[in-house]
Amino acid sequence: MGTIVEITLIGENREKTEKAAHQAFQEIKRVEQLMSPKTITGDIFRVNQSAGKEWVEVSTETLNVIKESKEISRLSEGGFDITVGPLIELWRRAREKGILPSEEDLKRILDLVDYRNVLIDREGKIFLKRKGMSINLGGIAKGYAVDKAFEVLKVLEYKNVIVNAGGDLRSGGLKLDHPWSVGIQDPRIPQKIMATLSITEGAVATSGDYEKFFIYRGKRYHHILDPRNGSPAEECQSVTILYKKGMMADAMATAIFVLGPEKGYSLCQRIEGMDCLMVDKEGKIILSPGLKGRISFIP
Repeated sequence: MGTIVEITLIGENREKTEKAAHQAFQEIKRVEQLMSPKTITGDIFRVNQSAGKEWVEVSTETLNVIKESKEISRLSEGGFDITVGPLIELWRRAREKGILPSEEDLKRILDLVDYRNVLIDREGKIFLKRKGMSINLGGIAKGYAVDKAFEVLKVLEYKNVIVNAGGDLRSGGLKLDHPWSVGIQDPRIPQKIMATLSITEGAVATSGDYEKFFIYRGKRYHHILDPRNGSPAEECQSVTILYKKGMMADAMATAIFVLGPEKGYSLCQRIEGMDCLMVDKEGKIILSPGLKGRISFIP
């Protein structure tokens, strides 16, 4: 999934615990193969290859992730959109060359981006309405994979556990009789932890403009794209979401980052049980009430 995955388990038997961790890693690998657009035997690769041509039968898992994606797109008024595949490729090429995409290319690609053109029939088949469209589940599948690995460990009766995929994590239980402490990266100072969050059961996901970016004529261009205009979202430096499930936390971190402080915070507040920490473009911190008392800022 393009990141480092760490699994922390507390158990009494080292060999048995390592075996459990291995099973959880295998589950993440299975989800990646199913939903990566680069895996030729996977669902998403097949759906993208058939764009504008034919309906494709996919697994129940992939279908459910796509359905959830479309619902989050609706809630965020297009701030989150899994049809950004062509847009991601356009900006990836631009980043490699160190230049911006042309207005002409941007307009052409934007015509292919619209979650409403992902159709689902009663049999659970998927169809992309336009040739050249492509789905990328990068903003949601990592959270889903973390959830699935976490479930594997729960079935194996591990209560004190944390699964962390590059900052998207799911935790359960305690670490040596204390809540887990999760570090939140400072978006402008590499290697600096801005704050720590205390959690027991739940998921945390962060979207930030510091992971993949390039500077062009003094301006930062990063990898979190606004599907509505095709350019990197400009209103936030980072967004951290705390929620009960990793899949929703992962997608909502992206959606709220794109929407910006005002609309993004409003959306977070509308979802029961969700909390957020936002750093806006000026570096101002916005904190939802549910995080107070659970978060410690580091000078």
